[in-house]
Amino acid sequence: MIMRILTMVRITGLLTCLLLALSACSVLGVGLDEATPTPEPTSSIPSMTPIPPQACRVAEEGMIRVDHPQGDLISWSPNADVVAYLASTLESSWNVGELNIASAPAFDTPVRLATHVAGELTWSPDGTTIAYLGLRRSDGIYTIGLAYPDGRATRDLFPGDAAKTDDWSSQKAIVEWLDAGRLRVLTSCGTDCMQALDFGVGSGLSTPSGDPIDRSWDMWAVHANHPAIIQAPFASLPGQLNWSPDGSRIAYIDDNGNAWVINVDAGSLYPLDIGQFGTATETDWSYDNQYLAVQVDQNLMIFTFKCP
Repeated sequence: MIMRILTMVRITGLLTCLLLALSACSVLGVGLDEATPTPEPTSSIPSMTPIPPQACRVAEEGMIRVDHPQGDLISWSPNADVVAYLASTLESSWNVGELNIASAPAFDTPVRLATHVAGELTWSPDGTTIAYLGLRRSDGIYTIGLAYPDGRATRDLFPGDAAKTDDWSSQKAIVEWLDAGRLRVLTSCGTDCMQALDFGVGSGLSTPSGDPIDRSWDMWAVHANHPAIIQAPFASLPGQLNWSPDGSRIAYIDDNGNAWVINVDAGSLYPLDIGQFGTATETDWSYDNQYLAVQVDQNLMIFTFKCP
């Protein structure tokens, strides 16, 4: 008899706990058959007014993911709505991929321009050439390549043994296009030693530029467009800020990896729809301010500001 009473007490207690749990779910607004609602990101700029989103996602493509920064993995043409990005391959989605370009308005037919590309995507000022950091599979040596959107064959600025400039992986970086025919790069010259070289891309010949320098820790950092003087409230803002070419908007990635667009003159901002668990790492604006490309984890997302 006593054992039966104890058993009934245990069952009653379990039923009570279950009812309390169900009640708690109801109070929180989440039923058993409902998904947990997507949390709204919190603005890191108290002085900005949150507004409804004004950008629409028009395309999404797969990208590589990297262990550490490798320069720009997305880059818009300086004179057309054509975006270059590093796509994942069938073999791997890590660190090295394929250089693809995709064109507006649908961005749905990517064209492959080069393979074994690691980053540092940089268009020439006339939009005819894309310089990139390559990693040769044959010997594990970094090089600098040139790809052509018009379909010409790629070129290696450090062919064969010319790419081996130290006893290790011979790191390299792209500094800038000096003009449409000249490219400045950095190449390793030993431990923490980098030498600038100016290439005539037509001839393939190079000349040293200045004395060797120490390797900078941010040599492969992602580039962003900033005004000469960053005014408050943006000057001390944590995260990544990238101004549109006309200066009217800012693509902002906060410390939590949320992506925002700031309307500078209006003092307002809104989140981009990058998914509930997405983490943004890089943004790039089209030359005409009409599109914004965002790397979100292993995906390229392209947004337009002319929503249907």
